[in-house]
Amino acid sequence: MVPSPLIELATELLAARRAGRPIDPATAAYMPANLVEAYDVQAATTALRGAEVAAYKIGLTSTAAQEGLGATEPIAGRLTRQDIRFSPARIEVSTHLRIVEAEVIFRIDEDLRPEAAPFSKADIMRGVGCAFAGIEVCDTRFMGDDDTLPRIVADNGNADLLVVGEPLRDWSEEALRGLSVTLMRKAQPDVRGSTAKVLGHPLEAVTWLANWLAARGKGIRSGQLVASGSCTGMTVLGPDEEVTATFGSLGSVSMRFVQASR
Repeated sequence: MVPSPLIELATELLAARRAGRPIDPATAAYMPANLVEAYDVQAATTALRGAEVAAYKIGLTSTAAQEGLGATEPIAGRLTRQDIRFSPARIEVSTHLRIVEAEVIFRIDEDLRPEAAPFSKADIMRGVGCAFAGIEVCDTRFMGDDDTLPRIVADNGNADLLVVGEPLRDWSEEALRGLSVTLMRKAQPDVRGSTAKVLGHPLEAVTWLANWLAARGKGIRSGQLVASGSCTGMTVLGPDEEVTATFGSLGSVSMRFVQASR
């Protein structure tokens, strides 16, 4: 059974998500001391939402990102169907962060059961049905900038929404190797990145996730999506700004932030 203080924090995080008002860590019911407790909070928050996991996000998929937070591996987050949007998406701004990341999103079409682990990248490739151009919208349910790794993980890896764009045309393992990815904004310089920033290849990140879940007795189910990690780093958008991400010539995705109606 999850200890009650963890449930209290999960309840506060869910309320903050729904209200769009972050909570003060200094007055929170509880703060996780390590990653085990942090993932317990994350799982409890997801359970309180009363919806099945429709997608996973993978974060900290670059060496620099991991070193910046003292991590030794990527992190995972969970999203439900109500967190998924489709390009061209219009997203109301009601939160204090407006961070976007361009990511390859995979749809799993064959169950990756824990008893089949360990998985290789070839195993993952056989289980993937489609790859999409994608944007992850990140936010935090905590006030302040003094984030710790357990706090970020407890807060769902800062995952908020996924925007699913075009299926990537003629994609393959080789086509996704070192693919150029560009975030384009009006009157702003393009943000250029690459799939190579995602553990060297986005399928490596999905392989990590499948094995990480399997070690916890869980798997990735057919139909679930996996946002494999940021190809462009974090980009902060204005409260009324549009962005398009292109994945070489394979496909694109777009979204716009709009002011929330009062």
